[in-house]
Amino acid sequence: MTSPQHLQGLLADAGLEQAATFTAVHGGDEDAVIRLFGGNPEQCRPLRLEELREHYERDLILVSRSGPAVIVVENNQYQGSREEVLRPLSRHGRTASAYWNVNAVSQLSLAEDGLISSAFEMLAPDFTFGARPDAWQPLLEGLNLEDDDNLWGTGLAAVERATGARFDDTWARGPHRAVEITPVPQYLLGQGLIDSPLLKREPFISYLAGLGPTMLKPMRGHALDLALAHAGLREHPLAVAALTAATLPADARVRLHEDLTAAHDQALPRARALLIGEPEDFEPEWDRPSHLVFRQAIVFGVLAQCVAAHLPTPTDGLPDILSSLVTAMTGDGARVEEFWMVTHLHSAARRAA
Repeated sequence: MTSPQHLQGLLADAGLEQAATFTAVHGGDEDAVIRLFGGNPEQCRPLRLEELREHYERDLILVSRSGPAVIVVENNQYQGSREEVLRPLSRHGRTASAYWNVNAVSQLSLAEDGLISSAFEMLAPDFTFGARPDAWQPLLEGLNLEDDDNLWGTGLAAVERATGARFDDTWARGPHRAVEITPVPQYLLGQGLIDSPLLKREPFISYLAGLGPTMLKPMRGHALDLALAHAGLREHPLAVAALTAATLPADARVRLHEDLTAAHDQALPRARALLIGEPEDFEPEWDRPSHLVFRQAIVFGVLAQCVAAHLPTPTDGLPDILSSLVTAMTGDGARVEEFWMVTHLHSAARRAA
C-alpha cells in the first residue's frame, strides 16, 4: 500500500488536492468502465495526469490501469461517488471510490455485487450507510482518518486496499486516456428506497403511476401535512387558516401572513431559551422540548411562505416547500420515513417535469 502521506503529495503535485474523485474497479475492463461512466471509448485521447488540472469544469474522466484494477480520475467532478455509477461498476468487480471537494464534502464508497456495501463522509467516519455498513472496517485497519493533513491520501490508501490498485509514481506517469462523458441519469429511487413497503400503498402507488408535474401539488400537500403533525400544529388556528388561505379575503390573507411570520419569529428565540435550560444528555436528542418548538418555528415559517404565494391574488397549489421543511422533520419513526419518501419522489417528479 502506498502511504497516505505519499498519496497526499501526489494529489498536490497533480493539482487535485482541492476537489477530485478517484474510482478503482478490481478486474474491470477499461472500455466497459468508460461506458458505465457515460463515455465512448472510441473518443479517448492521451492525457497526462498533471494535465487533468487544466480541465476543471468539463465532464472529463482520466482512465488507466494499475495492477488488477481500472482507475478513473475526475477533477472537480463526482460521478464516481454516485450509486448510479458505482453499483453497475461493482458487477464487474469490487469497486471503491474516494471523493472530496473544495468545501471539504467527501465520501469514501465501497460497492460489491451491484450494491453500495458501505459509504461514509471521511470527516465523519462513524456514520456509515449501505447494505453492509461495516464492510469498510477491516480495510481501514491502521489508517488514521483523523489525520486532517493527509485525509484525502488516507482515502486513496483505502481504495488501494479495497481494489488492489496502486496510485504510485509509475501509475502517475501513465499512460492515461481521457474522454468526455455524459453523466449517467439519476435513479428514480436509490438503494434502500426501491423496496420500501410504503410504495405498496396509497398515495405512493398513485405517485409512481403518474410521476410528473401533476403530482407535485399533492406531494407538497402530503409533506406539509406530515410536518404539521410532526410539529403538533395540525389543529392550530393559524395552520388551519393557512390551509384555506386561497378562500380568504385579500386583507385577511395579509394579516394571516403577518401573524404566521410573527409566530415564526417568536418561536425561534423560545426554542433557544429552552435549549439553554435543558440537560446536555437528552435521549433521544430530537425529543427535547426545544426541538419541538424549533420544528414549530420552521413550520410557521413555511406556512407564511404558502400564504405569501396567495398575495396579492390566490394561486393554485403550494410553492415548492419541501426543502424548507427538512429541518422540521428531525428524528426517526414512520412519519419521518414517509416524509423522506415523499421528498425523493417529489425530486423525481420535478426531474420528469
